[in-house]
Amino acid sequence: MESGVILCIDDERVVLNGLQFQLSRNFGSKFSVEMAESGEEALELIKDILDAGNDIPIVISDQLMPGMKGHELLKHIHILTPATYKILLTGQSDVESITEAVNHANLYRYITKPWEGNDLILTVKEAIKGYFQDKQLAKQNILLEQHNKQLEKLVAERTHELQEAKGKSDELLLNILPERIAAELKEKGEATPRYYKKVSILFTDFQAFTQSAAVITPQELILTLNECFTAFDDIIGRHNLEKIKTIGDAYMCAGGLPVENTSNPLDMVSAACEIQQWVEQWNAERQTNGLETWEIRIGVHTGEIIAGVIGKKKFAYDVWGDAVNIASRMEANGEIGKVNISHSTYMLVKDKFNCTYRGKIEAKGKGEIDMYFVDGKV
Repeated sequence: MESGVILCIDDERVVLNGLQFQLSRNFGSKFSVEMAESGEEALELIKDILDAGNDIPIVISDQLMPGMKGHELLKHIHILTPATYKILLTGQSDVESITEAVNHANLYRYITKPWEGNDLILTVKEAIKGYFQDKQLAKQNILLEQHNKQLEKLVAERTHELQEAKGKSDELLLNILPERIAAELKEKGEATPRYYKKVSILFTDFQAFTQSAAVITPQELILTLNECFTAFDDIIGRHNLEKIKTIGDAYMCAGGLPVENTSNPLDMVSAACEIQQWVEQWNAERQTNGLETWEIRIGVHTGEIIAGVIGKKKFAYDVWGDAVNIASRMEANGEIGKVNISHSTYMLVKDKFNCTYRGKIEAKGKGEIDMYFVDGKV
């Protein structure tokens, strides 16, 4: 409800009485009209009114008063209650004083003496309307600011959640795809298949895995495989190789992709020997603990392949080509505890690794292929 105090300041009592009469008659039902005969008295009165929690929508002050002039008083009032509408009464055209009041007290209007009654009432009515509109707008702005802060907080929280989710999504993608391929997929929405001239491929397979799986619990089977494949992941990671996939108890990885390099044959044979050594040590520990050992065959071949991403909902990075089949035959025709490599791989690692030529071995679907066992580093 609109209510409050209209304050009039003038050093002439007759002027104050005239203002009080007109204003009380038109606004007295909602507003009390208070009077002060000097600037000093007015400031004290304003402090009391504000301390009582009352609004002061309008202050009407004379300009020419002993001591503090009207425009000076309005500047002080503006500091105490900046929202109050301020009207200056002047009997002379004092442009400088009016300008001061406008610039430093946010003067609403000035009215010349003697004033015209209707003009005064209309000015006060519009000032009251403006004051309470400003007050309502200020309240709405406060509520809006609070709402905005709450919204900003919610947006910040949601952004943080999305960033966390994106981080987890990116991490998951990197667990599925090579980093370069994942970046291309995120940027373009697809990964272009690529031809690679020299890639080394490794396959491993546990001997008698099917028989072992039949006599142990599914939980033990998965835990054991996970233990092995986690170790393999660590080993190939140290040698700059990419895991392609696991198929049952078979493990497949490749070197020289998605970023091409010339070191992949050496990297792969080094990793293969390290995997073989890890399995030997792991089996020794299992044997000590009375557990069944899992023997492994490892095969490596170097050749040409095509690599790319397949799938729409479940992405998979895979490789294709005759080199993949030959690498698989290297594993299948290998022996337990040995790393079996093809002739093409041998030619690229023979200066760094001692190898034993096995002769031409019949490989399913490939005829006779030259094969070599890796004996260790030179």
